[in-house]
Formats: sequence, structure tokens, C-alpha cells
Amino acid sequence: MNSGTIRRLIITLATGYLTVFGVRQIPYEFANEWLVLVPALILVYALTVWVEGKIFKDESFAVPVSKPVKKKAEPSIKGFK
Repeated sequence: MNSGTIRRLIITLATGYLTVFGVRQIPYEFANEWLVLVPALILVYALTVWVEGKIFKDESFAVPVSKPVKKKAEPSIKGFK
């Protein structure tokens, strides 16, 4: 696991905990709390990944650019040996 993966895991766990805590602090009794928590967690995860990408500019998803290889000049069959 690279540092970007570990950082994203920690940030996701922290924001997920804060989301659950925040939803439970709403002064309204939900019939099914999961119908509120799941969309909230999905939204917070998407925002977290987007903001994390903007802040840290993770290069792990970038495709490495390779330089074209120059062909070596092959000796001609014609001429002196």
C-alpha cells in the first residue's frame, strides 16, 4: 500500500465517523436511520476523494510517459567489409 492509499483510508474513516455522528445529532427521529446514513456516507466519500485529489494531486493514477526509442543505424550490406 502506498502513502496515497493509506492517506485516503484515514481521511475516509475520519469523515465517515463525522458523518455518522452528525446524522445522529439531527433532532429528528428517522423511521429508518440507514436510509439517511447510506446516501450521506456516499456523498461524503465522493467529496472526500475529490477534495483529497485536489489538495494532494496524487500522481499514482497518471500514466507514465515513455520517450520514443531511437533506432540505431544498421550497417549497410553494400560497401567495404
